[in-house]
Amino acid sequence: MTELLGGGLIPRHQLAERELLLAYLARQRELVCWKVEGLEDARARAVRTPTGLTAHVLVAHLTGVERGWFVEHFAGGSEMRVRQQEFEAQERPLAGLVAAYRAQTAISDTIIAGADLDAVSARRDHTLRWVVLHMLEETSRHLGHLDLLTELADGRVGEEPEGAPESGVDEL
Repeated sequence: MTELLGGGLIPRHQLAERELLLAYLARQRELVCWKVEGLEDARARAVRTPTGLTAHVLVAHLTGVERGWFVEHFAGGSEMRVRQQEFEAQERPLAGLVAAYRAQTAISDTIIAGADLDAVSARRDHTLRWVVLHMLEETSRHLGHLDLLTELADGRVGEEPEGAPESGVDEL
């Protein structure tokens, strides 16, 4: 399905729809964690947008939307997400936020594994396919924000860990 090579998850274009969607989602999630790995908390906190967006806030937000879309929205779990708490994540260590994100994505993966892509959510009549695609878009968008914030914080740049093989996606 996917390979873990050089620190990057590599989706192969020959996969079936479900496996391809989940491989791309897994890849974006892993790249979020890689992007902030080793980033010093003080440097990460020092770089922010005028609205207060930081690497800490983004990781907390991604944890919240994983819970919101998969646990609360799709599976019908109790609603716990409070957006303002994401901005309060500033005071928590980035490593702890990443650990919480990984734990939440594991819960999301369990929910995904138990349902068909055409299964309908408990709230608002979305299919699992729609929720997965939405989370792929959400995670990718915020990964782009992390690219900019980490570059400003410590100069790191790049789309993949050094030495990672090419994505396996056909080039035009």
